[in-house]
Amino acid sequence: MTRSLWSLGAAAAAACAAGGPAATPTSTAAAPTPATTRTAAPRAPEPMRYGPSALRYVVHRRLHIQQALGGQPQSQDLGAQIFVAVLITGPSDSLGYRASFTVDSVVADSGTPAAVAVSMTRARRLVFDGRLDGRGEFHNPAASDTALAQSLIQLLGNFRDFLPRLPAEGLKLGAAWTDTLSGTQRGGGAVVTRRTIAHSAAAAWEDRGGVHSLRVDIGASYTIQGSGDGGGQPFELGGTGSVSGVAYVAADGRYLGGESRDSSSLTVSFPVQGLGIPVIQVTRSAVAVLP
Repeated sequence: MTRSLWSLGAAAAAACAAGGPAATPTSTAAAPTPATTRTAAPRAPEPMRYGPSALRYVVHRRLHIQQALGGQPQSQDLGAQIFVAVLITGPSDSLGYRASFTVDSVVADSGTPAAVAVSMTRARRLVFDGRLDGRGEFHNPAASDTALAQSLIQLLGNFRDFLPRLPAEGLKLGAAWTDTLSGTQRGGGAVVTRRTIAHSAAAAWEDRGGVHSLRVDIGASYTIQGSGDGGGQPFELGGTGSVSGVAYVAADGRYLGGESRDSSSLTVSFPVQGLGIPVIQVTRSAVAVLP
């Protein structure tokens, strides 16, 4: 049985494709001295939710895939910079805001296999249209080229999880919340369901590219289950993974990017051959707003 690292990695990757003003101190008869005078820090409007905006991002995504074929360990590293334009338009209705994610271009990292790098360049002007709610979930994403979108699922996903989730009551400093998410994706010859439990906390106000923004710390664990057919060979896959990262949201509700690390341990099984192949995948992503 012959099975390329890229095709198995793609199947595995498909599985892994997120108050009021402060109280005023009681005054005293004596005027405060300069040493005790306090100036309140500027407060952002709270709570915050996503709304209409037009932004461009660069996403640097790096995948490390390690597996054992015939008892021989093999590894592959893939990477690319993905340039994405995100347009969210109002007014919203019961389904949310109209939203589109347009892939302007994909530039492969040096060292990425030539055949893979060529396939990445085909993503230019690939568009995902859908509806975005105020919490950040991208509903019913529809790709302008379904076949192309599925072939690049390991790098692009479907942008359903591009924006970090916000709490239902809106984002504010000190908020902590848990999301239980479930989604199914097709790609790499597989149909895969991923169930995630994510814990998030709005940790602190920080400067992000010169913009006052709220840092959201995110930690998640997930399970994966799926099956598919690769070159006439049916297979099943399953496993677990974890995600850690940070995201930044401006006071006006704009997503300003962040960083994350996604690590998974899977087994790809071929029932006909009675063969199981362990696969470890680590994906590192960094998102930044372009001028």
